[in-house]
Amino acid sequence: MASDLESRHPGWVILWRHWARRYWAFPLWTADAPAPIEARHVQDLLTQMNEVELQHSPPGIDD
Repeated sequence: MASDLESRHPGWVILWRHWARRYWAFPLWTADAPAPIEARHVQDLLTQMNEVELQHSPPGIDD
């Protein structure tokens, strides 16, 4: 699931931490982003990723 999410969301590295049963997501386009996003469920992860994208626009997204 993590690699499928990563392929659908360029600019992010997404990992599944099996031992913790949680996803981690790292934005690649900004150095001042918050700590990695962590969520148990995919929908929660996507919501948090969207919030980061709104605060720190990825390249190619006009305001």
